[in-house]
Amino acid sequence: MNIEDLIDKRLESEFFPGIVLKVNKKGKEIFQYTKGYRQINPLKKEMRTDTLFDLASLTKPLATTPVALTIFEKEKIDLSTRIGNFLPELHPETKKITILQLLTHTSGLPPVPDIYKLFKTESEINIQAALKHLYSLVPEVKPGSGILYSCTGYIFLTRIIMKITDKTLSKLFKNIITQPAEINSLIFNPSEIEKENTAAAEYCRWRERWIKGEVHDENSFCLNGEGGNAGLFGNADGIMKLLTILTNKGTLGRKQILSPDVCSKMTNCQTGGIHPRRGAGFLMQDTDSFAGDLFSTKSYGHTGFTGTSVWVDPANEISIVCLTNRVHFGREKTAETIKQFRKELHSLIYKKFC
Repeated sequence: MNIEDLIDKRLESEFFPGIVLKVNKKGKEIFQYTKGYRQINPLKKEMRTDTLFDLASLTKPLATTPVALTIFEKEKIDLSTRIGNFLPELHPETKKITILQLLTHTSGLPPVPDIYKLFKTESEINIQAALKHLYSLVPEVKPGSGILYSCTGYIFLTRIIMKITDKTLSKLFKNIITQPAEINSLIFNPSEIEKENTAAAEYCRWRERWIKGEVHDENSFCLNGEGGNAGLFGNADGIMKLLTILTNKGTLGRKQILSPDVCSKMTNCQTGGIHPRRGAGFLMQDTDSFAGDLFSTKSYGHTGFTGTSVWVDPANEISIVCLTNRVHFGREKTAETIKQFRKELHSLIYKKFC
């Protein structure tokens, strides 16, 4: 089976409505496949190569992490600093967590904070109430003892950098990355015009509407779409430009966007002997990788709940952006099977281009 056959088969079985797949090697596009629909409900609209997607948890490595690391570097804040230094409202046990533990999902904090469950309807959302609940949370396992993937930790991280700078995450992201790099297609909270060419997520029973152009993640939605765990929107070209910055030690063309040290922390293992291996933000190649077992140990990437993923293998000089709106038919339908699809897809890409 080739790449196109695998995708076509999944489209026919309504695994996802549409897809945009982009593969670069040595900095140049070598494969691109766009097919299907950016939405089927409530009205069919065809997928385009420049369609924006809700990137979900890709927000963590593509936005929150590089912004946070840049700020900590500028302010000369060591990553071993305890987060209670910035958020005195925290529970005493939570105060002991370090910045690095937030970045590497070793904080032990709950996977999701369930902020939205505080509010029966979106009209009742109150950020102060949301933060009070957030800051009451405590680690579920001992910090530093293992990996517990945590959206909660990244929401904490975002609150820290907002407190240090007195700026929103979207403003920081624009100032530090997208404006200097001239990347216009990576944004938070799309405008009404931008929403038109955005892939639709699913029908949200809590919000009582189809979700399109507003963050799918309910917890980030309660924080103005800038929770830091989710909220970034983007298309394949914009994402690939950002991945290029990381592979080029922070440069894009002649511009230095991120420091080499920030890129190194993100793209190299920061968790020692703890598995699955993680960098700051990114997941490293390890056993049971979503990209399969063919890529080198230097590989790194991440997934997004809505059906998005990125994967980079510096050893083979290849970068892969796969964008789907797999939640469109309901988040439960493909929650597990998306994992096997990703392994099959990345293995086919490796065999064809590596």
